Amino acid sequence: MLSRAIAAKMADNMGQSVVIENRPGAAGNVGITVVARAPADGYTLGVGTLSTIAINPALSQTLPFDARKDFIPIAKMTDLPIVLATPAQLPATDFAGLIDYARKNPDKMNYSTNGPGSSGHLVGELINKKFEIKAAHVPYGGDSPILNALMGEHIQLGILSAPAATEFMRAGKVKILAIASPQRLSTLSEVPTLAELGHGDLTASTWFCIVAPAGTPADVVTIVHREFNKALTAPETLKVFTSAGLEPAPMELADFQSFVRSEQDKWAGIVKTLGIKLEQ
Repeated sequence: MLSRAIAAKMADNMGQSVVIENRPGAAGNVGITVVARAPADGYTLGVGTLSTIAINPALSQTLPFDARKDFIPIAKMTDLPIVLATPAQLPATDFAGLIDYARKNPDKMNYSTNGPGSSGHLVGELINKKFEIKAAHVPYGGDSPILNALMGEHIQLGILSAPAATEFMRAGKVKILAIASPQRLSTLSEVPTLAELGHGDLTASTWFCIVAPAGTPADVVTIVHREFNKALTAPETLKVFTSAGLEPAPMELADFQSFVRSEQDKWAGIVKTLGIKLEQ
C-alpha cells in the first residue's frame, strides 16, 4: 500500500510509469534476490526491510545475495513501531509485572511474533536471555492471528506492530505494556518505551526502505533518492501513511546509508549473541 502510493506520486512527478511488482516468499528474500540480480541501471528498485537487509543475512549463510555488497541503500520509507501486548486478563499491568509473571509461570508463558527470524522474534529471545525466563516462541503469519491468540488467551505475549494493536487496546481487548521502538508514540503516549524502563538493549523498530542493485551509477542513485523523498513527503502520500498509523521517515542519502550499515552490524551482533541460525 505504501509503495504504491509513493510510486504513483513518483510517476506523476517524473512523467513516467513506475510499476510495482509483487514477488512474495521466503520472508522477503525472493523479491530482494530479483533486485540483486537486476541490471544496475536504476530501472529496477527493491523495497528492503530490516529483515531482508539486516536480519536475514545474519541468520542464514545460504542466501543467494550479499546484503552488504549487492545493494545500494537509497532512501528510507518508514519505521513500523513494535509493541509488547498481552491479553486483557493477564495479571501483569506493566513490563516488570510481565517478567514476574513469566518467572512464576514458566510452563504457561508463550509469546508470538510474525515468524522465526523476525525482529519481534529476536526481541523475544533477547528478553528470554536477559531475564533468564523460558517463554516459548509460537510464530504466526501476521498481526491479526497474533491478536486473535491474545484475545483467546492462547498466548501471554504478542510482539507486533503498534498500528495493529492500538485499536484493540483502546477497545480493552488487549493491553500494551511497552514499546520496543526508540521513542514514545503519539498514538500511545501513555505507554513507556523499553529504553525508558532501563532496557535500551531490547530496542527494535522494523524499517522499510528502497535499494538498488550494486553498481547503479551515483548520479542515478542521487536522482532516485531525491524523487523518492519528494514523493514520500507529498500531501497525497502522507494521507496514506496516516491512514495506516505511520509516518514517512525521510533521511539524507549519506545518513541513511550509514544507518543501514549500523543496523546490519547491530543485528549481526544480536544474532551471534543469541546463537540463532535459520538455514533455508
